[in-house]
Amino acid sequence: PGCRKPVLYLLTAGSDPTLMIDELAKKQKKFPTDKVSMGEGQEVVAMEKMKSGFLTGSWTILQNCHLGIGFMERQEEILTKTPEIDDEFRLWITCEITLRFPIGLLQMAIKVTLEPPAGLKAGLYRTYTTMVSQELLDKID
Repeated sequence: PGCRKPVLYLLTAGSDPTLMIDELAKKQKKFPTDKVSMGEGQEVVAMEKMKSGFLTGSWTILQNCHLGIGFMERQEEILTKTPEIDDEFRLWITCEITLRFPIGLLQMAIKVTLEPPAGLKAGLYRTYTTMVSQELLDKID
């Protein structure tokens, strides 16, 4: 069931799916979501939020999980071995792409990548296609 299948957002430069997840949570009556930005000492907080979600069916977002790989290594076991998880519970994981991410969790997760905003992409494209080349400058001379 979905309650045992995390959604893994692989972060690209300038992307943050948190607002999108919260918008979806509002539509599904799961707002507010529980958010934990991973890093030093946040594993305990993250586990508490998850345990609460297991009972109440709330949504938990673990952000920047590349900073909490040790905790990510335990996720597969937590999600498969916890006896009772409410069907409405969802675990959302945001993570920069890293070779250290546990393969088991990667395989069981629904994987999503986000492109940077269209405006930025279009802006960068314009910048790169209008750069003045040395060849063009030589022709002007």
